[in-house]
Amino acid sequence: MPLSSRLTSKCQVTVPKEIRKALRLSPGNLVHFAIEGGKAVLRPAPDSHARALKGLGKDAWGSLGGADRFLRRERDSWA
Repeated sequence: MPLSSRLTSKCQVTVPKEIRKALRLSPGNLVHFAIEGGKAVLRPAPDSHARALKGLGKDAWGSLGGADRFLRRERDSWA
């Protein structure tokens, strides 16, 4: 069943307890909002953006033979 909350006169909203619990949100936590497919999405902000992005492109390097091989070929092409 969808959960609801009403906007206040300042356009603030209370995140329902079930949602706070599922996302492990506490007072003072930072959250990110996005529009995806015409729907608003709320996500807890990561503790560290660098940690959240770590390893994100590692699969891309595999198709290029690895980062070292790719860089070596690029540098060789400059000569």
